[in-house]
Amino acid sequence: MNYRVFGKTELKVSEIGLGCSSFGGGLYNINDQESTKTLLQAFDSGINFYDTYDSYNQGNSERLIGWAFKGRRDRVIIASKVGTVYSPLGNFALRIRPLLRPVRRFLHPIRTSLNRMLYSERHKDFSVKHLTKAIHESLKRLQTDYIDLYQLHNPLLSILEKGDFCEALEGLKTQGKIRYYGVSCATVDDALTCLKYPGISSVQVVINLLDQEAITKLLPLAQDKKLAVIARVPLAQGLLTNAKSDTKAEQLAKNKRELEDRKNRAKKFQFLVKENRTMAQAALQFVLQLQGVSVAIPGMTKIKHLQETLGTLTAPPLTQEEFENIYSIGS
Repeated sequence: MNYRVFGKTELKVSEIGLGCSSFGGGLYNINDQESTKTLLQAFDSGINFYDTYDSYNQGNSERLIGWAFKGRRDRVIIASKVGTVYSPLGNFALRIRPLLRPVRRFLHPIRTSLNRMLYSERHKDFSVKHLTKAIHESLKRLQTDYIDLYQLHNPLLSILEKGDFCEALEGLKTQGKIRYYGVSCATVDDALTCLKYPGISSVQVVINLLDQEAITKLLPLAQDKKLAVIARVPLAQGLLTNAKSDTKAEQLAKNKRELEDRKNRAKKFQFLVKENRTMAQAALQFVLQLQGVSVAIPGMTKIKHLQETLGTLTAPPLTQEEFENIYSIGS
């Protein structure tokens, strides 16, 4: 495993981290035993960066990470997120979701509607009161007394421009409950706004073959500011893999036409597949070879996915000619 300095912090992170949104249950990813094995094998393989969220599967993602790394806490870097609050109806829907697992295959035609309902029953809260309450709950689930990187999740641009959250996060830092803080951004423009706050240590943005906006707009400026950049969904929610169907992109799609367009554009990058390099490995190579990326966090809950991901480290890197072809296709 290769390691990189995480911006202006004292952290050294594995260049491949683990996105843990599917850990801890849910409607479509329910094998905690396989997920735990994946976490532990990732750790044994040198991955030390784990990105989670207090809302992933009602906190069960944090619980699973806390259980898996109990006794290994000083050797892992845990990045969690905060900000989403569900209405009573939303919480009820989340609680009954496990009961739908036996019939989940019949829910495929309406899962987009179900996801939209959940989205409509939540709002953002970055108040001092909520941050104080949420950090204590996350620490309990993670079985630790500190979080290495605490991130606001998709705050509105208006919230970022006001910057009121910095005082609350600095307070948590002074108390030793967090080591550093950052922002998981909905857009590249949101990430650019974060550059003006010296207390922010990192931004998390979407970067992959299909979503290249951050490469020219954000990465050079982030490097100048020594701001760490976390590249999320480097595999475009499964579109840049060998998966033929039922990808996360399909599960979460809000616009069918846009989904088909992204599928078609993903096919244009098949020229990157070689005898000793899969599509997923090529997609990860693309992100990891970009100047300014601190860590990429593909999501995976199965050993076979982890093994393919780790194969990225020994797969041939993309050539200059391949990069030129990628940019000629465009994002």
